[in-house]
Amino acid sequence: MMGFPLIARQEIPRPANVLLVDDRPDKLLALHSMLEGLHQNLVTARSGDEALRKLLQQDFAVILLDVNMPGMDGFETAAMIRQRPRSETTPIIFISAVNDTDNHVTRGYSLGAIDYILTPVMPEILRAKVSAFVDLFQKTEMVKRQAEEHALLLQAQAAREAAEAEKERMAFLAQASNVLAGSLEYQQTFENLARLIVPRLGEFCIVDRIDDDGGLIQVAVAHFDPSKEALLRKIPYPKAEETFHGAFRVFQTGSPFVCNKMDEAVISDLVPERDREFMRSLGATSFAAVPLSARGRVIGAITMVHTKEGAVYEQDDLWLADELAHKAAISLDNVELYHRANRAREEAESASLAKDHFLAMLSHELRTPLTPVITHLVKLQRDEALPESMRHPLDVIRRNVELEARLIDDLLDLTRVSKGRIHLETRVVNVEDLLQNALDICRDDVEAKGLDLKIDFDAKEPYVKGDPARLQQVFWNVVKNAVKFTESGGLQIATRDDEGDQVEIIVRDTGIGIEPRVLSRVFQPFEQAERGKKGGLGLGLAISRSLVDLHGGKISITSDGKGHGTAVTITLPTVAERPEGGETEKNSGPEEARKLRILLLEDHVDTNESLTLLLEMQGHTVTQAFDVATALSFAQARDFDLLLSDLGLPDGTPEPVMKAVALRNETPGVALTGFGMDKDIERTRGYGFSYHLVKPVDVGRLEEILLECAAQGGAALSRVP
Repeated sequence: MMGFPLIARQEIPRPANVLLVDDRPDKLLALHSMLEGLHQNLVTARSGDEALRKLLQQDFAVILLDVNMPGMDGFETAAMIRQRPRSETTPIIFISAVNDTDNHVTRGYSLGAIDYILTPVMPEILRAKVSAFVDLFQKTEMVKRQAEEHALLLQAQAAREAAEAEKERMAFLAQASNVLAGSLEYQQTFENLARLIVPRLGEFCIVDRIDDDGGLIQVAVAHFDPSKEALLRKIPYPKAEETFHGAFRVFQTGSPFVCNKMDEAVISDLVPERDREFMRSLGATSFAAVPLSARGRVIGAITMVHTKEGAVYEQDDLWLADELAHKAAISLDNVELYHRANRAREEAESASLAKDHFLAMLSHELRTPLTPVITHLVKLQRDEALPESMRHPLDVIRRNVELEARLIDDLLDLTRVSKGRIHLETRVVNVEDLLQNALDICRDDVEAKGLDLKIDFDAKEPYVKGDPARLQQVFWNVVKNAVKFTESGGLQIATRDDEGDQVEIIVRDTGIGIEPRVLSRVFQPFEQAERGKKGGLGLGLAISRSLVDLHGGKISITSDGKGHGTAVTITLPTVAERPEGGETEKNSGPEEARKLRILLLEDHVDTNESLTLLLEMQGHTVTQAFDVATALSFAQARDFDLLLSDLGLPDGTPEPVMKAVALRNETPGVALTGFGMDKDIERTRGYGFSYHLVKPVDVGRLEEILLECAAQGGAALSRVP
């Protein structure tokens, strides 16, 4: 290690502290006057006690100490000064107004005094003596500072060298981690390990593992001269009971084994006689073996060998080899985990695909029969000749059909949420309008139960940027739950401005409440507790929380317990923008518009017939097809303004029909299907459809699309979500 020479430099001495101790102020003033020309830091004390306190606070170049002081005199003060390590060598000059005897002076010197001055004091003499001690003190301090600086420089250099060595080791280990992690096969990992060790930790390396019978199996070798690796592979391996081989010792003890002098005695001790000549031919001068462990069990050993004279293995080498062994063990574990994870992933993907397929088929089979029910209900409800006594039963039927459709949607939404596939179509909306829509849907149930309904829309900024369909889904879930679980009393639905540009929506009921132990679980899928007696799947709140999270908001539920009602609070960030075209317009029913020529492709007879009836009631011309072949023949022979088609057809997909109608007249397409998962929507887009509607048909949404298509003159649109 290189040293740093002391650097001679001009240094301006710092003012030294000089302590003046006397009980008389006039004498202190006189001493101060005599010494102020030295430009040092003169500190005064009027008693021995005060002097001792000063000495605890700072160091002094010299102390001028009066002998005759009341209380603790100068001699006693000097004795106390000498008892303290910090001041035991500080020069003391006694000053006395008494012509003392030699014995008196001798006592002063015995207490560690450097000098003894009688008054009257000669200023020149005092200045000279004090100046000498100050100069000595300053030079001593300078030497100490330079020595400290030198020591700090040496420490800094040592720290830098240690840091560089550590940095180099860490860089090597980082590289080793990358190399070892780069393989997902056992053999390659062993070979990578051997090549990392050579030549850094030896001229050659052998990696062994232990077999089921307790013997050694060579799994990898590396030599700085690759031509000699074939020789290493011929190393004879004795049985464990024949010798205390280095690698065997590692297996048995689990600790490193080091031999820094590979002489004849060591060879005789470790190698059977029949193999000694072969071992000598390897030219080993020292070796070290470290264990290779996995999951707390020694599974192998790494043997590193030097062939250079004088090369030995030190503690740092063993530490580095042990780190490599540890990283190799992790890599071997990762290889095993990788293969396990691959198998598990394949099984999980297979199960997920099976689940998705099952849900898709279940959704399709459950949705398809609902479409003719809904369409016939709409037709009947719009019939002015319908007896008034029939309207309420039809409303009940329609609500329950829509509820079943909502339950199917919840199942699919849960799958989308779990995979992060919920897609939002955002725009500026008024949350109070959406709340009102949710209330309108539930109003009949509120009135049927005789519940009081209090609405307090007090928010001055009720505008948020969100997906109106998804937000209304959240509000409907919350309001529906409040109505479902409240048998008497009522509901309060309120909005108000919250801090930080947010709007708060509160839905409070006087219903059955929620026990504290259940509150923490209410947002978990399928969680219902005793509320499950009211029906449902327990998915609404779980999906609602995910949808609120996607909108950057929060949802929480509070309850004072069973029988004390529930309050749901939803907080959403507001925006300064306003909806395009002003406030949300209320739906005033179907508008008069251009009548369309519609090609309807649907293999489910009841759905086909009911949709045809509904569309023809609105004045549209409908051409029915129950299979792809028939629809394709119509599409190639006639012009249509719109294709309305199912996706799951018995003789193929509707893609050729969509292309045929689009080719003739740029006709848009509406996919009406029981399949509503993300892959189904992607498939719809791939076929060229402009819209994707999920069964049972939302008649209001279908009529909106018909109006849009009529307004566009049948031009192709791109509205698939």
